[in-house]
Amino acid sequence: MINKKLKLIGTGNEDGRNFFVLSKEDSFFALFPMFLLNCEFKKIGIFEDYQEDKPDLNALTNTLQHFKNENYDIDIVYTQDKIILIVRTAIENRKKLVSAIESMTYVE
Repeated sequence: MINKKLKLIGTGNEDGRNFFVLSKEDSFFALFPMFLLNCEFKKIGIFEDYQEDKPDLNALTNTLQHFKNENYDIDIVYTQDKIILIVRTAIENRKKLVSAIESMTYVE
């Protein structure tokens, strides 16, 4: 099954901090684990469970999740209608980060 990519609404970066504003769609739960794996996460935790039993995305409002490994420190902020990824990493990891984002998003 091919998962529908998320719309990339906005992006920005300053030094080692990057942010990506995404459309809030159920396909996030299928796409985000691949993003984590592309960012060298070995264990993707709760997202492994989401493959079988996805939570109600609409219930995730004003909610924060956090992931961290040696190279990436990631916050996911769920708003009413968007998902915001805030990623802190060394500047030399930016190319890999952007590639990981591009694998799960599209731009109109």
